[in-house]
Parts: sequence; structure tokens; C-alpha cells
Amino acid sequence: MEHILIKVYGSISNASPELFAAALAMIEEQDENAVELDGTFFTISFEGIYFMMDEFIDAIKPHLTKECSGRIDYIDVDEWNLTRFWIEGGLITQNTVDLNHVMDHSGH
Repeated sequence: MEHILIKVYGSISNASPELFAAALAMIEEQDENAVELDGTFFTISFEGIYFMMDEFIDAIKPHLTKECSGRIDYIDVDEWNLTRFWIEGGLITQNTVDLNHVMDHSGH
């Protein structure tokens, strides 16, 4: 059984087929079923031992439009932190917090 070290979950509204194709190209060798596009609603749900998050963000960024919005959470169980990538108006911002304090920073 594989020890899960990385979890990536999230969604983007108003995503294009090109964004989906870029995401799929980044992840298909690890788990091609981890990304989906339903109309214009993109989702990612990945669990594994390694995920190239910076490269993933770089791959989808050129395909974000001003209409895109959403968030993607990168959870590093080994480092015990969560990095949230907020997507709004074609821009991406990020914030990293300790998992022990994630509710203080969740935006809820």
C-alpha cells in the first residue's frame, strides 16, 4: 500500500478545454483520472507520494481567463501544511498555513 504524502483537491469554474488539456498533460502519467472537465467546471482530486505543483500551476496559468474562479489546495502531509491557490480574474494567489491552524485561514 502506498503511503499518501500529497493531496491535491480543487475546482475552477469557467475553465476551457485548453486548461483541461494542459492539466491532463501534466498529470496523465501519475493518474489521468485525477482531473475532469464537466462543461466548463474543472476539478482535480489527486493523492499520491509526489506532485509537481509549481509545474502544474505554470501549465494551467496561460489558460486562465478573467472569467475563471476557484481554488486548489495542495496538502503536504509530511510537512503538515496546506497551500491554497486562489484563482480569480485570471490571477493566482497563494497562502500556506500549518494544518493545525487551517480553519483559521480557510476563508470560511
